[in-house]
Amino acid sequence: MRLVASIDMKLKSFIRTAIFLLAMASLAAVAADLKVEAQLIWATSAPTSPNPKHKPVDADIQVKLASLPLKWPHFFEENRKTIDVKETVTQKVELSEKSAMEVKHLSGEKLQVTLFGNGAEVWKGIQPLPKNDILVLGGNAPGDSAWLVTLKRVD
Repeated sequence: MRLVASIDMKLKSFIRTAIFLLAMASLAAVAADLKVEAQLIWATSAPTSPNPKHKPVDADIQVKLASLPLKWPHFFEENRKTIDVKETVTQKVELSEKSAMEVKHLSGEKLQVTLFGNGAEVWKGIQPLPKNDILVLGGNAPGDSAWLVTLKRVD
C-alpha cells in the first residue's frame, strides 16, 4: 500500500512539474513577440497643420516630445500603425508614400530599427524599448518643420 502511495505522490509531482514547465515555455514563446505602435509625426512651428487629415498627437506623445530639446512646439500625427514584431524577423512598414521603416526584435527589449526616407536609408540603430517608454527618431524636412517617428510598446 505504501509503495502505491509513494508512486502516486511521485506521479502527481511529475505531472505538476511537467504542467509548470509547459506553462513557462508557452509564456516564453508569447514573450518573444512585441507589439509596437509606430507613428509618423510632422513637427512644426505653426500652430495648425495645412493638412486637414493631420490631428494633434496623443497626450503621452506630446509630453515626451515636449520634454526633448526640439525647436518645434507643435506635433501632428500623419499616420499610425501597430506592428506585431516577431523575434528575429525583420518587418517592413510603410508609414507614408515617402517614409518606411524596418523593425526587427533582436531579443528581450532590443529592437533594430531602420528608417527610410524617399527610398534611401536615413538611420539604422539598435535600441531597447522598455514597456511604457517611447523611442523618438527624426529627420530634416524643408522649411520650418521636421518629420519624426515614434515607437511605443503597447503589449
